[in-house]
Amino acid sequence: MSDRYAELAGQVARIERAAAFLANGMSLSLCPDAAGRRRNAMPAKLIGNGLRELDLFLTDLIVEAGRVHRLGAAAGGDPGVHPGRRIYSAAEAWRRTGPQLGLAVEARARLRAMRAAQNRHCFGRLRGEGAEAAMQRACADYARLAGEVLTAVRVRAG
Repeated sequence: MSDRYAELAGQVARIERAAAFLANGMSLSLCPDAAGRRRNAMPAKLIGNGLRELDLFLTDLIVEAGRVHRLGAAAGGDPGVHPGRRIYSAAEAWRRTGPQLGLAVEARARLRAMRAAQNRHCFGRLRGEGAEAAMQRACADYARLAGEVLTAVRVRAG
């Protein structure tokens, strides 16, 4: 189980890095002024696509965490995603797998709201006052929720 847990921890670390990268204006720079200018220059579609990627990363983490929880040490290597059964939304993955992992039901509503915001960004209708702060909150929430999934797997594994 420790190998599976280490793989999940690696996925969480990637989500955290990706969230920080997007929130910092597509840079991990330590210069807040430059990061702020980059964020302001980011088109809405770019923000929406970045948030969609975070959503898919979290979706895959939740699905894999559920598989590891169900199969334990017998989970083996990830056999890959079957196209007909792929889940494309973290909110849906949370709904299907969250109860088995003991994840908070309330987080699903936040994931649904973040998914709706992604769509508004992607189609260019949201890029005004408050959009930068909302994007940064969403990035932080994706990283936080990924950590919650990892914690749930660790607690369930004993």
